[in-house]
Amino acid sequence: MSERGARATEGEQNQPSAVLERLSWQLARRDDQRVAQGLYSGEAIEEMHELSEAGLLDEFFVFLEELGMMAALEQVELAGVQRVLVPTVQFVLLYLLKVLFGGQSMNELPRWLFSNMALMELVGFNARQVEEGLTKRGDAQRISKKKQGPLTPQCLATNISKLSREQMERLFNQMVKLVGGWGLLDGERLAALDGSKLETPKTYEGCGKLKQTRRVKVKGQKERATEEYYVYGWKVLVLIDVQTRLPLAMKVVKIEEYEGRWLLPLLEQAQRNLGTHGHIGTIVVDRGYLDGQDLWQVHQQGVLFVVVGKANMTVTQDAQALAKGERGQARERVVRHGHGKTAREERLRTELVGIESLTTYDSYGDPEQTQYAHRRDYEGQPINAVVVRRWDNRIPATDGTVYLTNGPVGDPFVVFDTYDWRSVIENGIFKEGKHPWHLARFPKRTEAAVIVHCHFTLLVMALTTAFRLWQAKPAAVLAHSREIASSLSTALLAGEGTARWRQRLKEENRDKVIVFVADVYGIFHLAELAVLAGLPLQRLPSQLGSPKAILERYGISP
Repeated sequence: MSERGARATEGEQNQPSAVLERLSWQLARRDDQRVAQGLYSGEAIEEMHELSEAGLLDEFFVFLEELGMMAALEQVELAGVQRVLVPTVQFVLLYLLKVLFGGQSMNELPRWLFSNMALMELVGFNARQVEEGLTKRGDAQRISKKKQGPLTPQCLATNISKLSREQMERLFNQMVKLVGGWGLLDGERLAALDGSKLETPKTYEGCGKLKQTRRVKVKGQKERATEEYYVYGWKVLVLIDVQTRLPLAMKVVKIEEYEGRWLLPLLEQAQRNLGTHGHIGTIVVDRGYLDGQDLWQVHQQGVLFVVVGKANMTVTQDAQALAKGERGQARERVVRHGHGKTAREERLRTELVGIESLTTYDSYGDPEQTQYAHRRDYEGQPINAVVVRRWDNRIPATDGTVYLTNGPVGDPFVVFDTYDWRSVIENGIFKEGKHPWHLARFPKRTEAAVIVHCHFTLLVMALTTAFRLWQAKPAAVLAHSREIASSLSTALLAGEGTARWRQRLKEENRDKVIVFVADVYGIFHLAELAVLAGLPLQRLPSQLGSPKAILERYGISP
């Protein structure tokens, strides 16, 4: 199918409902018992394929249905498209699969997705469409290379990129609300906000432009020179719940845009997404969000914040000076190095000092007040600080890092440990997003494609994390899945990252097949399939039990 396969043509006014009715689109439905009984009675098999990635989709789609996300995906429409050969929901699901299974580029989709009969049938295409395509366009020029799937990568890229920024933001926010309503984000939450650059060539349509400097070595000179250069692209800002690593709000902006202006909008959007189920009690941010008036607004909303002060700020220098005369609080931990006879232990000491009610952060307050900061008698709003005097035995070369906060500093290690959660967003969202999830590999070289891809990637990452947490809960909790304990966190995933999780799924499903009978499908181990089909086996895997046990498991009386 070409790029024009789903393009509107003038004069045709086919209604979406008529298209859906004509194509009879629906997801395949799993019914192992029905298929098993059909196999045992000799009923004809319509399709049978090795399971591979399709093993994940079964429970994942069940989760999306129960969550309400599948209904949200079905409501997405391509604005201005009047005649389609493929319903919008199938474009959405195909791109969802591309992200879910870690597809790096659009051009590889025909090889591993579009030609995968099991996956394509699970999202609504039939075998004839997968083998012959949806149209005959281009068949006359095709000599040796056969068709791979019902549509081309260019068709999917072009049509998925037609979704607007507003549609993607609405879909993402809807996902967060559904996840929160399911009980995964109940109670008071600790959030982190940060941004990450998505650099592209300057040929990308609509990309931003940021001037930067770097030190370069000049031939024949000992000292390095300073050089200016430009980077192009966009920046993705994400506010996450650090305990579950679920994103609560996001924004895609040009690479040169000031991140700080989005602190309040993203915090407010995240609070709206959580609704009455949860509430952000604390937020940690880096120096990019160090704006006194914005932090004052965060304080007025009853949210605690922790941010690192800049070295040239008066309030930072005052905190460092006061800390020199104060008695600090210390914490020690023992670290073991080496193994066996060469093993040794090292005692690491960290010393902190809490400073209360500093009033020299001139921009911290309402604009009506901070406009008089130049006066000699001006006194700013009080803010607390934590000064790091020693960190794991290392004494800082300067006067120490200073954390600014509106929270109590009686125990400065509470503030110190809270800020440490900011590393979760860098490691759990941006590093994971750019490698196993390919956040920076866009379907087209346009701004619209970048926005759609970023929202889809973060959306699928969040749904996958929520799905894995949902799977990890004990059976007693799953029976009452809306009563999930507030202690839910990614600790349930035992440190298993996305790449290892995908590899484990392939290993678990490599000896299984998916069988389509009538309008349903079933998933069976190869040995189970042989027993159901009446083939004698001398030995069965121990985990499957005896042939009699297999038949009884599917409600069949031998």
